[in-house]
Amino acid sequence: MKKVIIGLCIVVTGFILFIAQDEFEGNDTAKGIEKMFSGQIFNVAQEKFTVHSMGFSPEENVLTVRIGKTQYKEQTEEYFRDILDSLDMESYELEVVPVDLTLK
Repeated sequence: MKKVIIGLCIVVTGFILFIAQDEFEGNDTAKGIEKMFSGQIFNVAQEKFTVHSMGFSPEENVLTVRIGKTQYKEQTEEYFRDILDSLDMESYELEVVPVDLTLK
């Protein structure tokens, strides 16, 4: 009986640690998102690539970036992919969408 109780304690402890590990990984993602929107990254992208807006969908793991000129699409994708990778957010999908903001 004593062995069964010790075994159950070990299993429950392992389960708790497994759940806690997922919570800690979520905190890393939250920190990465916070860094992404800290201002410096957006300001540089706005000047270089005509970025108008950025948005995250944490549920779907998607970063959407809207730019003003189609010619900067590839450079914008490369810039933000490098940033996502450096923030340990490689699993995030990246969407760069050129948007014409002129009124017709």
